[in-house]
Amino acid sequence: MSLYNFFYGSKHVHENSKQANPQGIRLFWSVVKWHFGRLVGLNVLFILACIPIVTIPCAMTAMSKVLGLFLTRRICYPLYHFRRAFIDEWKRSTAAGGALLLSLIALLIGAWFYPRMGLSFGWILGGLCLALAVLVLAASIYLFPMIAFTDLPFASLLQNAFSLSMICLPYTLVALAGSALILAVSYLGLPFTVVIMPVLGCSLIGLACNQAAWHALKTYVLVAQESDESSSQE
Repeated sequence: MSLYNFFYGSKHVHENSKQANPQGIRLFWSVVKWHFGRLVGLNVLFILACIPIVTIPCAMTAMSKVLGLFLTRRICYPLYHFRRAFIDEWKRSTAAGGALLLSLIALLIGAWFYPRMGLSFGWILGGLCLALAVLVLAASIYLFPMIAFTDLPFASLLQNAFSLSMICLPYTLVALAGSALILAVSYLGLPFTVVIMPVLGCSLIGLACNQAAWHALKTYVLVAQESDESSSQE
């Protein structure tokens, strides 16, 4: 496989990927099958983009852009679209994504800290923090694809992210379970599975989450946005 095909895929693969319209788990494996090299390249690109730490929200938005194009079978040049989404959406990514990720870190610290305080209600506070952390994690499934594919403002992004995580609860749970399974396989199988996360794991987790998010976006967000645009034109 050439370096070009590694990141962009071959013409033959692109033509075959148009011939079917799979859904659910078949869509997931279809993207993995036809874009395997691209997913590996995207995984490496994502990890490199996260190295400065503060760029993690921007990297997650950029990955969501590329994976969304894969899932919706649109033309995608991963390096180009990743870079454009990273640069163009850095303000909303940093504001909304940063707020969500900082909240998640604070809640996880609370879930670890409160049970160790020695107080009778410490476990209750720790459990509450853990439950809220799961809710924030669920909201993040929908937040970054919305940043990548809509022009919603900060408040609407966060409101929709939390709302969709509850409205589309079955999809949310499947995405969380799939992500947990990938992480479990990656780390419980050490040292034999040490290469999974650096090579492909982040892309697979992102693909599972973005597939869940796209059901919600197509059903609730993009339809509403198109209706608002039509009303304003009239």
